[in-house]
Amino acid sequence: MYVVDLPYKKLGVECDGKTVIFKMKSKDVEESIKMNFESAALLKILMEQSALVAEKINKDFKKDNIKVYHIHDIGTVFGIDGRVSIGVLPADENRVASILVGFHKDDKHISVVVKPKKIALLSIIITKIISENLKLD
Repeated sequence: MYVVDLPYKKLGVECDGKTVIFKMKSKDVEESIKMNFESAALLKILMEQSALVAEKINKDFKKDNIKVYHIHDIGTVFGIDGRVSIGVLPADENRVASILVGFHKDDKHISVVVKPKKIALLSIIITKIISENLKLD
């Protein structure tokens, strides 16, 4: 299932047994990162934090005209075959603060910029996938 489904960028998630697969596509590159449930749960938390940080940046910019000039690094989660990094891009007069999601695998890197509401939705989908497939012994 793709949460971001634009003609030039796609970001989605699916489950395959005991792994969560995060997928990203751009016009000429397609990449996926596999994670166990624990790593996916950590990524979910970082996504939620990024949405909160982005919304605070947006509020401060709109209400008090406070500008942030640097990317706010939220964190990186290592998966089975790569890593996913999350950062927040600052707001300005032309755009709201958004989340930068990057996939890093071997020497390849691909990224997509996502609005906070889409990241929040992706976070809920990750929770649903984990809760439906987690079997505690």
